Amino acid sequence: MLIRFFAYFVAISLLILSRALVASPWVGTIDKQLHYDLQTLVEWGYLDATANTYPIPWRGISAQLEALSTEGLPYRPTQALLRLQHYLSLQKQAKTRQYLSFQAASEIPRFRSLDDGVDNTAKASITTELYAGAWSAQVNVNYAKGGERNLDNSFIAYQLGDWNFRLGSIDQFWGPAQSSSLILSNNARPIKSLAFSRSTTAASTHPWLSWLGPWYLSSQFGQLEKNRAVPKAKILLNRFTARPIKGLELGASWALMWGGEGQDESLDSFIEAVTFQSVCIRESGICTDAQLTKRGNHLAGFDLSYTTHLFARPVSFYIQRIGEDSVDTYRITDNANLFGISSYLYGVKLFVETSDTQVNCDGNVTTNLNCYYENGTYQSGYRAYSRAIGSTFDSDAKQITFGANFRFDNGAVAELLLRDVQLNNDGTRPSPVLTDSNKEALVELSGFYQQPFGKWLVKAGASLAKRDLPEDSQTDSLIYIKAQYAY
Repeated sequence: MLIRFFAYFVAISLLILSRALVASPWVGTIDKQLHYDLQTLVEWGYLDATANTYPIPWRGISAQLEALSTEGLPYRPTQALLRLQHYLSLQKQAKTRQYLSFQAASEIPRFRSLDDGVDNTAKASITTELYAGAWSAQVNVNYAKGGERNLDNSFIAYQLGDWNFRLGSIDQFWGPAQSSSLILSNNARPIKSLAFSRSTTAASTHPWLSWLGPWYLSSQFGQLEKNRAVPKAKILLNRFTARPIKGLELGASWALMWGGEGQDESLDSFIEAVTFQSVCIRESGICTDAQLTKRGNHLAGFDLSYTTHLFARPVSFYIQRIGEDSVDTYRITDNANLFGISSYLYGVKLFVETSDTQVNCDGNVTTNLNCYYENGTYQSGYRAYSRAIGSTFDSDAKQITFGANFRFDNGAVAELLLRDVQLNNDGTRPSPVLTDSNKEALVELSGFYQQPFGKWLVKAGASLAKRDLPEDSQTDSLIYIKAQYAY
């Protein structure tokens, strides 16, 4: 309620004060396809910036975009540059903008990528972007089926030198993958948080930091929903990325769930959590060394991507490794992995990636599964509103995804995804992504087509899934449409 009141108050204040206007802080908060355009220019070597965190700020890349020309560029980078320069010119016009959007779907999608569908069967949203000096805000009022209303993807931000401070909630995606992230994706609703992040991805001029190349840092402290095993649990999210050498981007991420109703929220408890101290949480207060545990629920790991050029086109290799639980202070035991490769053929971006969250608990000491994204204290797991904060496939899942992303001269975008997914093979403790059985194998083909029509941006998509259950097989289908009007 406090965040909602504050968002409305600041939005009204900015509307009154808006005179010296500036650009929006981040790329793609309205159209996520801009982030893929950004990745394209980075992979082709025309832009020097980090690209494995969504969203990243305009500052630091806007000057590079303005200096680039389409002359001599291949087809795909040309389309990416034109789209980014178009949106940058709108930002430079320094006008308050409003959007009205609608979405309708036959079902709620089970699996979500960064920008490949809808999140409800019926939803309408009114979005207002406001800028005044170093202040910026986005007020997004959502009306969903069943009378639900929320302010997801609303924020108020202030830029102080090289840093942005933000209060609110926005979709985020951490890592180099195209279809999902093991630690933070937009699979679940965005988390309300107070955040600070670097306001540019450019290389630092400081001699102690210049060797990092372009780099980005984000840290945020948020609160999860009330209806969970530990209501109003707190969450700390941190990410750092850098490109120290050409073609190589390194990333490190850390998430901590801590506190909440019924849990110790003292300063001493928080310090114990962020310093990875072992504590005794038994009611008696007496533990053996084997019964000690880390304060809170931790997930951490790294990702990297490396792009080289073969046959006059970029080829990118990437991995992400995220683990939880440890046998000592820092050695993480339960690790999930994601691997992928992407390249371009005739202007189409092609990728294949696989991930596995079916990991053995206790670092392969046993054959017990059912531990990834789970926690003995936070029994709702690493989830928000019953969807994983990380992988769209949740825990105990193996998947391989083939994807193709298309760009067209009229600004249109299309994408096709083919997924082969194994869910909860052991069948002992189903993850929330399952619906009709304790285990499932499925093959899903999905895709969308998006095109601007004047002030309208229209997207239509569908999916078809063949599901093999222990009892029988069935086929599911989904169709959706999404339309956005820019005032």
